[in-house]
Amino acid sequence: MNCWDFMKCDEAIYNQCPAHPDKGLDCWKITGTKCGKGVVEKATAMEKLEFCRRCDYYGKYAHKF
Repeated sequence: MNCWDFMKCDEAIYNQCPAHPDKGLDCWKITGTKCGKGVVEKATAMEKLEFCRRCDYYGKYAHKF
């Protein structure tokens, strides 16, 4: 399941997200994603990882890939 489906993002948000269309399974590896339905954008890898560790999608799917 892609992150935007799990998080129920609007099409307008996920179409602008750098994880879309082919990185939805490993979004935590990509900076600048439109997390929080477009509210949160983390610029550095460290900020991104810190944010993702608290994300429900990351918690459910990160260990599976």
